Amino acid sequence: MYKTEHGNFDGNSWESFCQVCFKIKYEAEGYQEMPAWQGDLGIEGFTRNGILFQCYCPNEEYNPDKLYEEQRDKITTDLKKLIFNEAELKKYLKSIKVKQWIFVTPGYKKKDIVKHCQDKAEEYKKLNLSILDDDFDVLIYDIDFFASQIPLVLNYREKKIEINPLTEKSDVEIADWKTKQISLVDNAIRKHGQRINASISNRDSKINALTQNSIEHFLNGNIAVKIMQEKFPTDYEKFVRVVSLFEKKLTEICIVNTEDNNTLYKQIENDLKVKLKEAFSYIDQITIDRLTEQVLADWILRCPINFD
Repeated sequence: MYKTEHGNFDGNSWESFCQVCFKIKYEAEGYQEMPAWQGDLGIEGFTRNGILFQCYCPNEEYNPDKLYEEQRDKITTDLKKLIFNEAELKKYLKSIKVKQWIFVTPGYKKKDIVKHCQDKAEEYKKLNLSILDDDFDVLIYDIDFFASQIPLVLNYREKKIEINPLTEKSDVEIADWKTKQISLVDNAIRKHGQRINASISNRDSKINALTQNSIEHFLNGNIAVKIMQEKFPTDYEKFVRVVSLFEKKLTEICIVNTEDNNTLYKQIENDLKVKLKEAFSYIDQITIDRLTEQVLADWILRCPINFD
């Protein structure tokens, strides 16, 4: 399986995902799927304006060098099918000249693969194949080329959107942030101190652990929020509105609270999670939990949540 910010894929699920994306994104260009059942011609489909697509998903999480080698060899091998299958492809393409051959893969890690595509484009233009345009080009697309289609595809497949950060902040980065945001850290220490009884054993270490959790949830949650902002801008704007409206009510909620501080905290957490689930029924539970943790941590650090 290959891990992406939008979920994990294998060869079959990647091709299935891509086919729906192609049909949505290139409907106006007359996209035509080419099933491999009667023989693999080396393409997944084509458009009437001369774009051919070939999908590839790595079998596992390769390091950058290995991934480059696998993708390079796959591109080289599949492009040769244009030569071997020239006559057969012409039966389907008719008068269409291929302007672009696009290699669609979840992600790539080395820019050398872009150079390989350019080199292959130059090589194939010199072959004078009857199906290729004079300006034939070879491109590589990753999953982000279909950011606008992803919510539609997931809805079509009755799956929920997953915002899956591929990296988290390191211990060094978190420690560096703490030295630069002392006032926010002090807020968290004070707030979590109000959640823990003064007579409890190892109180200071427990306060520090809760504070550390809040900081990690905030920083790593920000990565997920940034992905939402970049990949799903409409959903991000909605997220900001939902959180802002809830935050405006926090002062009153905290003032009229008659329960202990931990009960108040849990109430706020539960209510926020319900609001997010209602607003984003198409986002998976793990992402909802991650966003909830980020917002709560932000409120602890900045003080919208106040304990008496």
